[in-house]
Amino acid sequence: MTPARSWRASIGAALLGIGLGAAPALAQQPPPAEPTVRLPPIEVSAPARLPDAPLPLDHVPGSVDVISGESLRRSGAANLQDFLTRLPGVTINDEQGNSQQPDVSFRGFQATSVTGVPQGISVFVDGVRVNEPTVEEVNFDLLPLDDVERIEVIRGPSALFGRNTLGGAINIITRRGGEAREFEPGIEAGSFGRRKYQLRVSGPASPFDYYVAGSFLEEDGWRDQSRARVGKLFAKLGLRLGDTDATLSYQRVQNRIEQPGSLPLSLLDRDRKANYTGGDFFEPLANVVTLNVRQLLGERTSLGVNGFVRTLDAQQFNVNLQGANTRSFTHTASAGTTVQLDHDTRLADRPNRLTLGLEYTHHDVGVSVFQEQPAGDRELDSRVRDDQHAWALYAQNTLELARGLLREKDTLVLTTAARFDWLRHQIGDASPGGNGPSSDGTSTFSRLNPRIGFNYNLSPAAGFYAAYAQGFRAPAFLELTCANPGAICPGLQAGVAADPPLDPVVVDHYEVGARLQPAPWLELDMALFRTDARNDIFAVSPTGTVGLFFQNVGSTRRQGAELSARAVLDRRWELRLGYTYTEATFRDDVMLASPRITAGCAAAPCTQRVRTGSDIPLIPRQRINAGVDHHLTPWLTLWLSGAYVGSQRLRGDEENVERTLSPYVTLSAGARARWKGLTGFLTISNLTNDEHETYGTFAPNVRRPGAPIEPFVTPAPPIHFDVGLTYRF
Repeated sequence: MTPARSWRASIGAALLGIGLGAAPALAQQPPPAEPTVRLPPIEVSAPARLPDAPLPLDHVPGSVDVISGESLRRSGAANLQDFLTRLPGVTINDEQGNSQQPDVSFRGFQATSVTGVPQGISVFVDGVRVNEPTVEEVNFDLLPLDDVERIEVIRGPSALFGRNTLGGAINIITRRGGEAREFEPGIEAGSFGRRKYQLRVSGPASPFDYYVAGSFLEEDGWRDQSRARVGKLFAKLGLRLGDTDATLSYQRVQNRIEQPGSLPLSLLDRDRKANYTGGDFFEPLANVVTLNVRQLLGERTSLGVNGFVRTLDAQQFNVNLQGANTRSFTHTASAGTTVQLDHDTRLADRPNRLTLGLEYTHHDVGVSVFQEQPAGDRELDSRVRDDQHAWALYAQNTLELARGLLREKDTLVLTTAARFDWLRHQIGDASPGGNGPSSDGTSTFSRLNPRIGFNYNLSPAAGFYAAYAQGFRAPAFLELTCANPGAICPGLQAGVAADPPLDPVVVDHYEVGARLQPAPWLELDMALFRTDARNDIFAVSPTGTVGLFFQNVGSTRRQGAELSARAVLDRRWELRLGYTYTEATFRDDVMLASPRITAGCAAAPCTQRVRTGSDIPLIPRQRINAGVDHHLTPWLTLWLSGAYVGSQRLRGDEENVERTLSPYVTLSAGARARWKGLTGFLTISNLTNDEHETYGTFAPNVRRPGAPIEPFVTPAPPIHFDVGLTYRF
């Protein structure tokens, strides 16, 4: 750690401690007339895939965070990513080097736009799964994050969310028109040339309601050639008529995002703003239509139907200093439906809720990869297509087993669930050179996953739970076509050679936890978890290349603890504190290719011996987050938020012998003011201007003589600010 980084981290830790120490200091003050405010109960939609009546949190055997759109807007956070870092255990990284493409991780799994990272978090928007069918990646820049009504972060596998939900799910529910007509223009500006314009119009038109929003963002970026242009349109028409509740929404997103990526350490030390391979960019165009209908079938039964159509056309350009550049074009056409029946009844005179669901999704994915010379000559390298069909059946039952076991109003609740998934890839190869048929073929995967959990609620202020669940992730399209170590894929592209089969990932998840409210103004949450994965899929790169291939690596384990506290004092102070310990390790000895090994490779492949107990890269063991919001006046709120992220192994160092990414502390502060219809905010991020890195790997530095292997890391942005102003008519 450099001296500059040391004093910045010290200041950050001190300020973080000041924020944490505010609660005891406040507790010592004389109590005002109204000293506390009761925290509202949190409810999470039980069958969260579709709109439905909420289920109390004390009936959910797992760890859940619920974010309302109002709390998100009131927080003053510049974007959803900034707000998510306030949640226990949630880490936001920036592997691509552009703030519009974040990586979200918790419990040792990730949701990211980067190919090759172990994906294990599902993301849903209004009941539609938005993990891309190419390699289960999530393009957060395509989501309507400015139009959020509610977000649920649900940890652990789930029968309702299905495949790829290994670490958990992020469920996003968008806004709809309210009872009052609103017209709300807004403008934002910030560091690095950031400017954003937005407009929202909403209201009722009985029996309909409407919500229309558009935004356009441009920024120059803090690094060389890191510009971004993001344009979004979102519209929703709602209908409430008798026992029918329906919404029809349309979203269009058109972006161009430059990706500066990581830097070799030798260049980082001279210029953190540099771009090693200037010219990389991602340019998507997405259109989504979503229909949700909820029909009451009597007092206790409801039928939900979800349907969607989605298209995505994306261009990805990657500069390759070791050979020809690559330009890929991906076309994805998707459609699907979910039908869900919910029934509330009494079983043995006890409250019981039964949920039954059927899903079907079809994806038609085509990927064309071209080799492109600097002069502009373009040659088709590979063209592959995947026709995906996925079916699922799921059932979940929540039964109050007993009441009054140890005291008058305690309850014991049993949740049982099961889900059967069936997925088929039919891959066709139309690549030039006569090698196409080698990749043709059909791969089918299926799995029945159970879940069982208990909630014991001693009182409304003390609840405990325990759960066991299995999760499942089938190999994705590009993983299946890039599984041959003898024919690696260039960069993040599709392969064409015959590939050995990959096995699906299966996890066993165990969790116990408690939710306590020792005082009306204080909430405490605790959880212990273990997720054991079999046949985990990793992307590995041979030495001296930037290419990759996928392989099963045997068994892995993610286990740890989550602790969080939330308090509201004097109706003016909101405080939060979270600590997470995550131990992510390999549980089998395995030989993996490594991009960092060069010695002794002349007669044998360059491999590293990964032993049982070695840390999985890019998963910090410790994370602390804390913050305080001070409602100075009814119209002005000041806030301070901080996070500590522990050290992380670099990708490519699975045997744990190289240096790590240093731990770091970040602080953000801001203010939010509201007067009549006018709302303004100021956010300052990386308050201490700490220099740290959030991602690291190994690659040859071809700009130096001999192309030595070096660590490549992605630097975090320096101190920066955002201001915004909206007016609601």
